[in-house]
Amino acid sequence: MNIADIEMEKYDVIIVGAGPAGLNCAKQLGGTQLRVLVAERNDVVGPKVCAGGLTGKSIESLNLPDGLIEFHFNKIHLHHKDKLFYLKDDGDFTYTIDRKELGQWQLKQLEKFPNIEVRTACAVSKITKEYIVLNGHKIGYKHLVGADGASSLVRRYLKLPSGKAEIAMQYIIPETKYKDLEVYFDSQLFSAWYAWIFPHNNYVSVGCMGNPKVISAKQLTNNFSAWLKTHNIDISHGKYEAFPINGDFKAYQFPGNIYLAGDAGGFASRLTGEGIYQALVSGTEIGKMILDKNYHSKKIDELIRLQNRHNKILGTLVGAGKFRPLLVEVGKYFLRAKSISKKVIRTIA
Repeated sequence: MNIADIEMEKYDVIIVGAGPAGLNCAKQLGGTQLRVLVAERNDVVGPKVCAGGLTGKSIESLNLPDGLIEFHFNKIHLHHKDKLFYLKDDGDFTYTIDRKELGQWQLKQLEKFPNIEVRTACAVSKITKEYIVLNGHKIGYKHLVGADGASSLVRRYLKLPSGKAEIAMQYIIPETKYKDLEVYFDSQLFSAWYAWIFPHNNYVSVGCMGNPKVISAKQLTNNFSAWLKTHNIDISHGKYEAFPINGDFKAYQFPGNIYLAGDAGGFASRLTGEGIYQALVSGTEIGKMILDKNYHSKKIDELIRLQNRHNKILGTLVGAGKFRPLLVEVGKYFLRAKSISKKVIRTIA
């Protein structure tokens, strides 16, 4: 053993990223004999560029206290060609939450575990098969979990492309007049994707998404601006944000005890943009794999099946071209049936 090995700090598990995936993974490892480090590049855990939408599956996974949920919805307002229709159920199935509050709540759950250390303002500059360089210092690991988002350094170290990443853009507007969760379909502006209005307690997220291989980022930006003007949405006091959504799943377990969770693993939905639920589940399940090398995750299998279903729907919508509006109209007709509406909700929420 050389001097460098003696001096190098070591952990059983290093989790890169303190988002929903990384924090859930750490929680799963809490109270064990493993020494765990969660490294977050930002100064504060929680804040992330995100519309803040949650589904019922996310609520069940987190067992969130009511105080964290901002809005509850049993109905999504859907707009197409200036006409309104609904996706609705008897009970609530979608919600909004502030990402900083969510992250801080998850972080607090880790305080009772002495084997978990969370470091903020820690930038990873290098990754090798034995150690990472964190703020200029080598730190060794036995297991490495990449939970560092769509632009994951761990994913890049594994030389995995992100060719199917969508791009989303939004304005965070300090406005409380919006009370409904709204989705707008406009094939000419957003191709197979959509624009949204997600209300929060002290602000509203107004945004859209698309794929740069189908509609360029510049064109999407211009179309979004036109849509905002058409709907008389005042963005003069809004904060503009843009972010990738990585739905390019390849694998989640790699040689050398390396794992990818959440957006880093490409688990997000390219159809709906949802990623919080996938992050929560994949983070937890990877924690279980670290504890038991023979553990096989049926829940991650289901995430992959769900993503495949969403990709097929998206492929159909993109391929429909000029007939896409007709497909939306047909969907509008079928959503009138309660059984169909419930089936769609089970698929997305």
